[in-house]
Amino acid sequence: MKKYVFIFSFIFVLLSMSCTVDEQCRTNKIVEMGIGFYHVVKNDSTKKVTTTSLSIDSLTIKGLKYDSIVQNYVYVDSNLFIKSKLTSKIYLPLHKFKVESKYEVTFNKTKDTITVLHENADQFLSLECGCIKIHTIDTVLTTNHFVDSIRIINHNVNTNNAENIHLFK
Repeated sequence: MKKYVFIFSFIFVLLSMSCTVDEQCRTNKIVEMGIGFYHVVKNDSTKKVTTTSLSIDSLTIKGLKYDSIVQNYVYVDSNLFIKSKLTSKIYLPLHKFKVESKYEVTFNKTKDTITVLHENADQFLSLECGCIKIHTIDTVLTTNHFVDSIRIINHNVNTNNAENIHLFK
């Protein structure tokens, strides 16, 4: 009888140890690029330039991908972002397997194309959780219809939800 109690106790200990949850798996695993909207204001009397946060009231963002058959960029399946209320910051995913992510951004009725050139890398979390893709932004280009300029603030795109790009009107 003591032999069976020992065996069941041993099996119970092994099972309870194998079911522990790695704390790393509970952390945020979503990697998105943060974009903040800003407006540059120049005071004519003092000649001082200040940057203020800009709230956009109507914004739609669609992902674009290159289609080798039609030799042009086409829309990805769905809208990445639609907002009809005021927003001053958004988060967008970058392509995990290519080094270019392209978006069509519609501000009210004005369209711009934003192209982000980036490097991709795997960040190992643990054996249970696996890896996540992190990115390093190299260059950001725009068509300048609504957007005046873009500045890269933080090149590293990871799970910290930081602003990576300042977009100026």
